[in-house]
Amino acid sequence: MLTVDVRSRVEPELKREAAAVLKASGLDVSTAIRLFLRSVVETGGLPIQMPRPNAVTLAAIKAAKAGDVSETTLNEL
Repeated sequence: MLTVDVRSRVEPELKREAAAVLKASGLDVSTAIRLFLRSVVETGGLPIQMPRPNAVTLAAIKAAKAGDVSETTLNEL
């Protein structure tokens, strides 16, 4: 079976922590990535629930991208 390399840049500590968790489950990082990609194909998208931003969050993202931001203290919230 032919294979290709898949490269990803992640923080060293993230890789170490993830590898330790995976090893405890009997997996290595390469196998976990293959499982993830197979799951993406089978589900037709991400195999995890991703929260969708509500209208307030979308407006805040749009404002931030436009540079329309203001400072607020925690007490003001």
